Amino acid sequence: MRAALVSAFLILAAILIIALIPTRKNLRKESPSISNDEVKRVKIVILVDNNAGEPGLRAAWGFSAFIEADGKKILFDTGPDPSTLKHNCQMLGINLSELDLVVLSHEHGDHTGGMAYVKEVAPGIPVYIPSNSPYLLDRLKKMGFDVRISEDPTELAPGIITTGSMRGPPMEQGLIIRVKGLGSILLTGCAHPGIETMALRTSNLTGKVFAVMGGFHLIGASKHRLEGIKNVFLELKVDKVFPMHCSGNTARAFFKKEMPNAYGDGHVGLAVEFSEGRSP
Repeated sequence: MRAALVSAFLILAAILIIALIPTRKNLRKESPSISNDEVKRVKIVILVDNNAGEPGLRAAWGFSAFIEADGKKILFDTGPDPSTLKHNCQMLGINLSELDLVVLSHEHGDHTGGMAYVKEVAPGIPVYIPSNSPYLLDRLKKMGFDVRISEDPTELAPGIITTGSMRGPPMEQGLIIRVKGLGSILLTGCAHPGIETMALRTSNLTGKVFAVMGGFHLIGASKHRLEGIKNVFLELKVDKVFPMHCSGNTARAFFKKEMPNAYGDGHVGLAVEFSEGRSP
């Protein structure tokens, strides 16, 4: 009798554990308030990256992207320092004083170091950061920004959401733009939680993942790891892949060879536009 009770308890415990494990099916439940809104057009310009690109632009270890989606202007990360961000914005003709908001992927300096320039041109602007980032939170508050923590997936504007905070370490969030007729564009700073994990969450939140862009955190990654990521991208039917920043040359070469029709050469100055019936 006792053995039967123990066996039944173990079975019940196993069922509860399995029920709590995140899956592609139940991750959708994380954010019931996320709408099905989409944007008609989005343009993404890479302001900072360590992969050299257009002449006259400064390459630096870090990442920053400017997003314009149906008139909404967003800065995703700011690179390592204000001077690089300012120089490249001036060269590319991008005026950050027109920003609606800033999204910071995580607290590392190569993604947040340019905030001093943002303070200069857009003081007090809303800045969305992941949870459990106390140093970054304190620093931004002292700079006078309207800091907002997006612990769960957060809708910033129609068709534009965060992945919510994901464990790396450090805690990190990605930015998702849902484009009518295409699917979702996922932007990542470093993808410390795993680029495949962030792509899967995007799929569970929004459905079709059309493109993945940004830092993939794959320097030194094994061939086995790269193959696993490729298989996830293929499973999700990702159409475009732009590995930048901390992705590393080996990973970039791998995706270029293994996914030639999807691969995009990401670098500072890259400008891509997504809309229904049009993509890079």
